[in-house]
Amino acid sequence: MRSGLVFNASERIPNRFLLCRVLAAAARKMHRDGVSTSQCINSSLTTLSQQSEQPELPSQVGPELSIEAAAAVP
Repeated sequence: MRSGLVFNASERIPNRFLLCRVLAAAARKMHRDGVSTSQCINSSLTTLSQQSEQPELPSQVGPELSIEAAAAVP
């Protein structure tokens, strides 16, 4: 079950927000046409939990928006 995969991966990356970010990046990179997204996520979780070293952080996903810039938006 996926909960077991998440638990195993969380032993490698204890910060759940970082785990989510790394998992999303890994699932996007591992996704192939003809394969369901859930299978890609499960495969990514398995790979993350079996890695021998700490995974690299994904590059910036989207543009960061400062608080001042967000407040200036009408």
